[in-house]
Amino acid sequence: MAENMYLQSLVNTEQPARMVGMLTPRQMRPHELERLVGVCLTAMREEDQGASLTLTPLGNPSPAELELQRTWRVTVREYTDSEPHDCLVQLFSLDDPSSTHFALVEHLATMDDELGTEARQALQSSQTFLTVASGKLDDQNRVHPFQNLVALFSSALGAWILDPAAALVTQDAGEWADSMEMSLSLEKDMGLLRR
Repeated sequence: MAENMYLQSLVNTEQPARMVGMLTPRQMRPHELERLVGVCLTAMREEDQGASLTLTPLGNPSPAELELQRTWRVTVREYTDSEPHDCLVQLFSLDDPSSTHFALVEHLATMDDELGTEARQALQSSQTFLTVASGKLDDQNRVHPFQNLVALFSSALGAWILDPAAALVTQDAGEWADSMEMSLSLEKDMGLLRR
């Protein structure tokens, strides 16, 4: 599937890459992602009228297939003359057997008991699992659009952010952004130490 190829490309060739999961308290259907992007775009345009968020379903689905769509590319342009940055967004109902939320929660629990407890508690009050992934997070011009998109989505949805790379489960997008930057910095430092 195109979505798996794109995700593998992020993980394998666009290092450093990150994927975060979000657990939302309400059920979301694929067509609601368009409305979410619209709300987030309105917020972005309060900062800069040239900002844009473009939602594109992967795989060229027919109109009938759109309601079954799980994967989109979201292109973020934070201000008028900024470079566009692509993120991969996936949306799953928690009862969808192909959702990766169970694996993410278990991974967090394996990392740390407290993280696992927090993730399981977030899961109990949630109905939808949303992931946002980005590659090429090697400079601030790519990091900030990814952080901004995650922050906008999590704020609009009242979502929990689950980030295994930053070892964090939180509803505070600012706390998550700080932890993510720290994890990227550590990854960079470790790479330099290995040489």
